[in-house]
Amino acid sequence: MICKYCNEVLTPFMFLDGFKFCPFCGTGLNGERRAENKASATARVNLVKSTVPQANILAINAFNTCFELIKCPAGKFLMGSPADELGRCENETQHKVTIANDFYIGRFPITQAQYEAVTKQNPSYFKGPNYPVVGVNWHQAKDFCYRLNEATVNLRPAGYLFDLPTEAQWEYACRANTTTSLNSGKNICYRVTSCPNLDELGWYEYNSSHKMHPVGQKKPNSWGIYDMHGNLSEWCRDYYLENYLPENADPDGEDRYAHRVIRNGSFRNIPSLCRSAYRFYINSYSQCGENTFRLALVKSNKLTMFFKVGEAPEEPTHWLRIDDD
Repeated sequence: MICKYCNEVLTPFMFLDGFKFCPFCGTGLNGERRAENKASATARVNLVKSTVPQANILAINAFNTCFELIKCPAGKFLMGSPADELGRCENETQHKVTIANDFYIGRFPITQAQYEAVTKQNPSYFKGPNYPVVGVNWHQAKDFCYRLNEATVNLRPAGYLFDLPTEAQWEYACRANTTTSLNSGKNICYRVTSCPNLDELGWYEYNSSHKMHPVGQKKPNSWGIYDMHGNLSEWCRDYYLENYLPENADPDGEDRYAHRVIRNGSFRNIPSLCRSAYRFYINSYSQCGENTFRLALVKSNKLTMFFKVGEAPEEPTHWLRIDDD
């Protein structure tokens, strides 16, 4: 949807409590443009303007809600961090990775409104429709993707399936052609204290008031992707290895380890844990209150792990594997 007055792209995350106003120009979206239709400050979502071309945004409607994804073109990048990067961890060995196929990634993390629309549940401890969903383990995130795939058979691009992003896809999308520790082209200023360069991109220990925030409140990267530096950590598809998966094109995980990669830092973390290259892991059954996930729409030329809708298996050996093609 596009505002007919200022021509900005509008998303379902911009409307709260029944108000129908453009958050950029404040104009009412129904009927004629009138002065009294200006939105009040409390009626607007403070979504930072993105200049991403409309052609790179894919909107898929399912379960009476909209899922917006950004196209990430195939390419090569340096994954990990250089040896002299401030805050660098030992498990970030820099290496070349090829992303062989175009893919799409969520413009925002999955919101509570979206999760509830698909699953009829909301495990989040702090409620709000435009807040990211929390309290979802890796298996439940995969179950969400399965449900969405079933509901969008005729809506997805041919040959593509919803899944969690691989660790490589997540970092590639986060960086958006940058090589700095932040996806703005800047580096963190300090490892453990307040960082002006991070303030403009995400919520972390020194600006979050120790709580999570709604999606889209900070600046996106140059590809138009929001919230990849702070607020909440995010599940990836891969199992965790200290020195990454074997170097190849589109490195992908296997279903033999319980620990899964998480990317990004949270609202409780220091700047060094919110860098583009930061990586860690958590047990796949953890329902951590600082974890969420975002969708990826990927070329379905590999086996993907799924299981029956609504069932998170008790053990990894219960997974059913199906051919995507």
